[in-house]
Order: sequence, then C-alpha cells, then structure tokens
Amino acid sequence: MERHDSGFMDIAWKAAQHSNCMRRKVGVVVVLNGAVVITATNGTATGMIPCNEGGCPRCLSNTPSGELYDSCLCIHAEQSAIAQAARTSLQTDGATLYCTLRPCLTCAKLCLKAGIKGIVYDESIQFSSDVEQAYEKFIQETGLHFTQYSMNTKNSDET
Repeated sequence: MERHDSGFMDIAWKAAQHSNCMRRKVGVVVVLNGAVVITATNGTATGMIPCNEGGCPRCLSNTPSGELYDSCLCIHAEQSAIAQAARTSLQTDGATLYCTLRPCLTCAKLCLKAGIKGIVYDESIQFSSDVEQAYEKFIQETGLHFTQYSMNTKNSDET
C-alpha cells in the first residue's frame, strides 16, 4: 500500500469537484511508486452532453439510488481512469487506486484486470446482501486489498 494516503485521498476529493454527474461526484487517483499516474471523475463521456447539463436521463429522473444503472449514461470514475490510462499508455499494473467512494463490484473487477493491487476509499456504500456476498467472495479469492481511509477534510473548500 502506498504511503501518503491523506494527500492522495485529498487529490481524489479535489478531482471529484470537477465531476459533471448530478447524482454523486466521485473522484479517483491512480498512484504507482508514490507518483500520480492519472486522476479521473465520474460523469458522461467526452463528446456527450454533460450530465449536469441534462445529458443523462437517469440522473434527471427520480430513480432511487442503486436502481436502473443500465440506463445511466455516466461512466464511473474508476472506469474513466483505467480507460484514460489505457488510451494514453499509462501503466496501472501494481498501482493503488484512491477513490472517494468504495467502488462497485464491476469497477473492482475492472481494477483487478488492470493490475491494480490496492484500493483505498473514503466513503462506503452498502450494496444489496447478494452483491455484498459476491464482493466478499471476490476479495477472498483475488487478494485485491481494500482499505477504508476516512478523510475529515473532504468537504473543505481549501485549494
């Protein structure tokens, strides 16, 4: 696990402020050998109308949290970081991903496939019991290391 968790988590929270998602702003930073590889946020893909400008119908609706993700046009921050790294030939193998929110199971699987060895997250989200069971099985079988690192300053306006 990388050191300087507080600093890297702070970068993830600063990145989250630039998200165009209307529902929840999430930021990530991928760190390898103590250096930032890439930062990313959740939101609609490049070339689409930004979520906060009406680009995602699900985010405009009153759909309850955790439902109808298949109709959401926003990309998760973890997915965005890994895709951007691949597009620009940046290495993620052996890296640690710092995220403002515990990744969903799909993003955790993508992190594993991208060679990310550890995930440090701030806020936790509770998934359904069947997803939580699958998540635990995934962690046990893969050895992907998860650490919750709570920030007290995440909502600070300091720059």
